[in-house]
Amino acid sequence: MDTKNDKWYTQLRKGTFELAILLLLNKDAMYGYQITKRLQEDSSFPIADGSIYPILRRMSANKWIDSYKEEYEGRNRKYYYVTETGQEILEARWQEFQSVYSFLEHLKAEGGKGNA
Repeated sequence: MDTKNDKWYTQLRKGTFELAILLLLNKDAMYGYQITKRLQEDSSFPIADGSIYPILRRMSANKWIDSYKEEYEGRNRKYYYVTETGQEILEARWQEFQSVYSFLEHLKAEGGKGNA
């Protein structure tokens, strides 16, 4: 099945990028390229190099993440980390994700049984 042109897959991925980024940054501060490479380890998150930065800017503007610069091999790297607000968003979205996932698992287990 070709998922590349299926808008449902695209929307599903877009809706989970912020959650995935918050999960990553909640463990350790990371720089943009590092986040991209970590997400690219799984084919569920096909993000192009450089595409992460608009998402990080939006998350920074929402005060979910913040950043600091650190020198590495003569260049500055911008490291991102989750703020207190970001942790609240992460918790709320994770609970919602778990709730939706549990409901879908329940429906799958029922195997289409219902009151018709």
